[in-house]
Amino acid sequence: MPILKMCENGYWAVNGTPLYVPTEINISHDNIVAPETGRTESGYNRIVWVRRDVRKVSMKFKRLTGAENEYLKNLLQGQEFVFTYYDNGIQTMNGYCGKCDSDQKNLSAYADEGGLYENFKANVVEM
Repeated sequence: MPILKMCENGYWAVNGTPLYVPTEINISHDNIVAPETGRTESGYNRIVWVRRDVRKVSMKFKRLTGAENEYLKNLLQGQEFVFTYYDNGIQTMNGYCGKCDSDQKNLSAYADEGGLYENFKANVVEM
């Protein structure tokens, strides 16, 4: 029996394939500056913008089965994709996920579905 709820409204997806609804979400917006950015000898700050508003969506799934863990890992890990997420409306971006983490808790619980896992975390970064 699954623990997580599959997103059915199109708010969370990878290349159109639905994701489970995250337990926790953090969305950050970053700016990239060139290496020559910094203080001049006269004390003024010089900023050379490379790119503004690079989005990162951090997702956490508190409890999940081993099968749900594998599903998320296979969709996200080490790939480039079109990511759909919800932030005051449906948003999309070309992104990648460089790392997925999870804690294996109990292989006896949910044994038919690969055991019990907790704290699956993944960051999707805009390309």
